[in-house]
Amino acid sequence: MLISTVGMRPEGRTNDEYSRIDAYARTTPDSYARSINTLSDYLTAPARTDMDKVRVIYAWMVSHIQYDLAAANSAYRQKYYSEKEYATRVLQKRKGLCTGYALLFKYLLKRAGVDAASIRGYARTDDKESGLPVAVVDHEWNAVRIDNEWYLLDLAWAVSTAEEGQSSNDFYFLTPPDQFVSQHFPTDPRWQLLAQPVSKPEFDRFPKLYAPYFAMGYSPDFPKNGQITINRQTQLTFQNPNAIDYLCTISRFGQTKGVDIPISVTRTDDLHLIRLNVSAQGRGTLRVFAAPVTQSRSKHYECIASFTVNSL
Repeated sequence: MLISTVGMRPEGRTNDEYSRIDAYARTTPDSYARSINTLSDYLTAPARTDMDKVRVIYAWMVSHIQYDLAAANSAYRQKYYSEKEYATRVLQKRKGLCTGYALLFKYLLKRAGVDAASIRGYARTDDKESGLPVAVVDHEWNAVRIDNEWYLLDLAWAVSTAEEGQSSNDFYFLTPPDQFVSQHFPTDPRWQLLAQPVSKPEFDRFPKLYAPYFAMGYSPDFPKNGQITINRQTQLTFQNPNAIDYLCTISRFGQTKGVDIPISVTRTDDLHLIRLNVSAQGRGTLRVFAAPVTQSRSKHYECIASFTVNSL
């Protein structure tokens, strides 16, 4: 069975213990990183559990393997003859795309005796895909088995979405399945790790959600309709037990720069109702930004979701 405990992470290390594991991984001598076998052996030598092995290999990869933007537009550089050969190439070059991250991670764990899988599927990577079909299988990520339960990771996104000064965005380390499926749809639905898998048409209707949505404490029961028809006014509902301030922008479809639009927010218990006034016509992209209410005068708004809007 591939069904994991939905919405849960394994009982693991504290942040302080993670810090020690991460520091050990980051300071690995280069002499041990010349092959998959020697690197895996060095990294996992102090590990007491499979959880330790997963974390130390993850920590080494996100701090040593760069996301290879140049290769993203080169079909030739993405070709490989065997998984092991490609994983070795990524290790040697210290650069990779999603498949390279997934395969190297899998083979490092395989050497350490931990079950891991690389999973191909659809990923919602762009605001232009909010509420619209994701047409191409163009992404790869991992599942690992810890204490007889499977968990999900996306090392490529952990690296590529990390904040400045950070090596990784740990939201994508052992992400709960009901959150992971918001932006990842495997070709084999069993790898959703959900008791009730989502269908591809359902996935295609989802908005584009960003990691801060979940990090700020929003309900995993996220809005399921990412395409909205607006006749000057509309409303969105989010669920969060915390006090949140909001900003909303709208842009032409396919453009990133938007303009602020008037909103009003009503909160009833955990429900946040955002009413919007939109004067633009045609197709566009609505982005929702949020910031926790604090005593500080300065607010750091982060994008939590985007929607495709059709204005009448």
